[in-house]
Amino acid sequence: MTEDLALALELADVADGISMERFRAHDLKIDSKPDLSPVTEADRAIETYIHERLGAERPEHAIIGEEFGFVGDRAAMWRWVVDPIDGTRSFVRGNETWATLIALQRNGESVVGVASAPAMGLRFHATLGGGSFLNGRRIHVSRISDISEALITHTAIRGFVVTHQAERLVALAGRCWDARGVGNSMSHLAVARGTADIGWTSRAHLWDYAALKLVVTEAGGRFTDRSGDDPVLGGTGISSNGLLHDLVLKAAGSPTKESS
Repeated sequence: MTEDLALALELADVADGISMERFRAHDLKIDSKPDLSPVTEADRAIETYIHERLGAERPEHAIIGEEFGFVGDRAAMWRWVVDPIDGTRSFVRGNETWATLIALQRNGESVVGVASAPAMGLRFHATLGGGSFLNGRRIHVSRISDISEALITHTAIRGFVVTHQAERLVALAGRCWDARGVGNSMSHLAVARGTADIGWTSRAHLWDYAALKLVVTEAGGRFTDRSGDDPVLGGTGISSNGLLHDLVLKAAGSPTKESS
């Protein structure tokens, strides 16, 4: 596990160098995917590097990433799950709320997770059974148990509108102490570090949640991952400090059974 975590952190170090070199660059190359979401040269360069490094360091492991899909044996016990830049819209607009997400899974369960947000100077990591850390210091979720005192963080409102969850989000946010839209990674990482109590992503994929779920749960929280509900569009992701989780799932209309 120590070697795998060290490798994941090294991958994140190089990814940070690639992304920060192109962050706010005037000549940044941006394309549109079939779903009209943006992809940049930095996204592709990071994932290409990770593929090459893992091909040399862990040739028996499979890889699944946002940009290049699945590579390797689908029946492999070990697979790496990579989102080179989670929050590309923020990246292309020069906002800091984006991160590189790297997870190592064993039989579909994340055992190593790294979430690196270099523009904010934040590096989270977690190992299964080993706790969650931010910049080397152990973190823990909040102890807020009253919804009226809770802070909810969430992804873009447009995503909730498209997925017909906007009314539920507004209703839940209206019961909370405050609400903030900070994107997928920052929503759930805020829960992990205790600066928010609920995180809600309207719709995302395995690579959006694999590392974040481990960081949250190893910090003492809970994470409901519905990304497997739709192989094309993904599904909702909800994190919490655990004390509010059942209430939030009910308010969100999400099944109470948590998926891996």
